[in-house]
Amino acid sequence: MKIVHVSTYPKGGAANAATRLHEGLLSLGVESKVLCRNQTADDINENYAVNPSIWFRRISTLIKNLKILPNVYIKDDNCENFSFPISSYRLEDDPFVQEADVVVLHWVGDFLDYGSFFKNFKKPVYWFLHDMNPFMGGFHYFEDSQIYRKYASLEKKFLKIKSDAYKLKDNISVIAPSKWLMNASKESDLLGRFKHFHLQYGINPSQLPLIDRSEAREHFKLPKDKKTLLFVSEKVSNRRKGAQLLIDALKKVDFKEDVSILIVGNYDKNIFQSKNIYPVGVLKTPQEMALAYSAADLFVLSSREDNLPNVMLESMFCGTPVMSFAVGGMKDVINSKNGILIDSINVDELATSLASWSSDTNEFNRENIRSYAIKQFDQITQAKKFKQILENKAIEEKLF
Repeated sequence: MKIVHVSTYPKGGAANAATRLHEGLLSLGVESKVLCRNQTADDINENYAVNPSIWFRRISTLIKNLKILPNVYIKDDNCENFSFPISSYRLEDDPFVQEADVVVLHWVGDFLDYGSFFKNFKKPVYWFLHDMNPFMGGFHYFEDSQIYRKYASLEKKFLKIKSDAYKLKDNISVIAPSKWLMNASKESDLLGRFKHFHLQYGINPSQLPLIDRSEAREHFKLPKDKKTLLFVSEKVSNRRKGAQLLIDALKKVDFKEDVSILIVGNYDKNIFQSKNIYPVGVLKTPQEMALAYSAADLFVLSSREDNLPNVMLESMFCGTPVMSFAVGGMKDVINSKNGILIDSINVDELATSLASWSSDTNEFNRENIRSYAIKQFDQITQAKKFKQILENKAIEEKLF
């Protein structure tokens, strides 16, 4: 069986999940490839680009904007994503796609041309959902669609384009990593009629080892005798990720003892200042991230909406508990033995939970957290489950 995974980008959360599934399938002897829009990185055997030319991409973007009346859509930096269902790329004409027995669509915003692809590609398609965009118009999450009402007419236009495209094809199956996303998809007008399967992400345990906490803290020059909180900040202005919620909560917490705050990613010292903050910038490799997870006593994930964040699973593979609001895929995974769930999306409740954690003398068992993560999210195990779905040996999921 030949499988092609399609992803707009070669890197990022959804792309990492796609690559990990691809690697798991390769380990099982399945012929698998990853096809991206952008020029890919170093290993050409790992990912392939449809058209690596940056000029083709720029011209394609211009054509796309001209097709949808440029005065209708003005990019708002505070809107996380708004993707077009039309594209100058013709995935169905790519040699790898034509040779494939199955195509798995991952995060394909501004890459997949819905009308052309679903009309002309006759073989089975599996939608591996990483957010809500496949059953929304241009938005990727419900909350954005409620906040940015100025895009309502364009959202309606894009929904119609996708709806018409899906009507052209019956052999589509949907895979969702979280129960929350599964239910939303099954209840949607666009994808509700198709078969749905629940498959969580898989991770190679060897890429995220359990590292001695003292060693990890020494790497980042952190105090070894203080509790350490980990905060991964991709973009503070991203409302959905809730970075501002955490920043506001930290300002309210009166820690009984000093707590070190390790910040990975983009950080503006003018937004939040403290003598105990240790910003380390962007960490690009799994090895560096494993050190960051291992250095922390707790990883805070303050998302308002989320599917099944890779960072949550990665933290647990490194034996580090996760604090999160009880939303999305976090509810599927976090329990009293591997983290802390907060009932309401609320700054005060987050601050109270952080204060309670800092004064609690009971520690989470790192080995048990890692064992749970490996049992639930091992790369090979999840690849085997996916293979069963492809072989029609898996049971279709109903609403959770």
